Amino acid sequence: MKVLMLGRIGLLENGGGDKVQIENTALELRKLGVEVEIKTGFNFNPQDYDLIHVFQLDWTAETYLYAQKVKKAQKPLVLSPIHHNIKEVQKFDDLYAFDFRRLSKLVFKDQHKRDTFKNVYRSFSEPEKIIPTVKSIFKGLEKMHRETLSLSDRVLVQTKLEARDLQETYGVNFKWELIPNGVGENFLSPQVKQNPLGFENYLICVGRIEPRKNQLNIIKAVEEARREIKEKDAGADPKLIFVGKKVGFRHFEYTKEFNKALSQKHWIHYIEQIPYKDIPTYYAHAKVGISASWFETTGLTSLEALFCGANAVASGERAKEYLGDLAFYCIPEDVCSIKNAVKKAYFAPKPVIPDSMRSSYTWENAAKKTYLVYQEVLQKVQNVLLEVANKENYNEEII
Repeated sequence: MKVLMLGRIGLLENGGGDKVQIENTALELRKLGVEVEIKTGFNFNPQDYDLIHVFQLDWTAETYLYAQKVKKAQKPLVLSPIHHNIKEVQKFDDLYAFDFRRLSKLVFKDQHKRDTFKNVYRSFSEPEKIIPTVKSIFKGLEKMHRETLSLSDRVLVQTKLEARDLQETYGVNFKWELIPNGVGENFLSPQVKQNPLGFENYLICVGRIEPRKNQLNIIKAVEEARREIKEKDAGADPKLIFVGKKVGFRHFEYTKEFNKALSQKHWIHYIEQIPYKDIPTYYAHAKVGISASWFETTGLTSLEALFCGANAVASGERAKEYLGDLAFYCIPEDVCSIKNAVKKAYFAPKPVIPDSMRSSYTWENAAKKTYLVYQEVLQKVQNVLLEVANKENYNEEII
């Protein structure tokens, strides 16, 4: 079986949770004997593959053009939409706008039109986005997403809430399969190395430096939490570690504020990038992993933190579907809520992860389920083609 995995334009250069998902799923599928290629952009021939698996629906216009090209070639299409709750996204835009988002919020009330506007300025740094963005201006991003779902032979969701949100937002009936995200082998049996930071019991936040990840509110919350932690434990001096790339042009205002906080607060440390294989060591020496994002699909970094022995602060109902009672939850816009969750997590005992969770949330398990979907979809398409061929032969015999 030969499969093409298609990601959004800029994925391989800019990274993100979808890159982690694609690369780890592909890695495990190859172990099952599947030949997998990963690409972005439009330079592909569907006829070279048995099946095409497209990732990312939200915000992207290119996904629709991918789907059109695949179905025009009569090839099976599997979609992993990685869909966020549109109400949460709109709330984020309304309450916490920086940079170009301030303008999109003022000009547009409809979230899909806001997303189209953002794609316009993203196209300045990613010219390959220009054609799909122009297409979305005339056709409408919401309509494109609806048609992409309709064109898909199977939709793979990470949570049951994601399937519900897609159906509510786009009003389309589609066949979906629950494929939970997971952690890599390095998180299941972490090989913890010597602490590279020189201090223990710190707080760590992993993810791109951007408004959605809420680092500025996390800094405010941790500043308050540090005072209260020190009052309770005189010997404590918890540092805050951020790991993630700064986006730059698209988030220039937010990045400026983040850099200002870095320069003023000695207890904050920043690391741009850590090799994926080494991240467990950083979690293992941490006290708490913090994710206070305005919206997420699952909160994968919280899962990774827990598997490495750090307590987790998370936000959102989708994270709760994964983490249950193992995490401490916060409200992204409420600094006091984040502070209280950090304090509780800091003084809580280390998490105990049940075996059922360790066996469920792995990339190996995700790949096995994905492989079964590939087989079912291919068999269904082959049956349809065979039925069409039989009808054509029957009609020729009659003539």
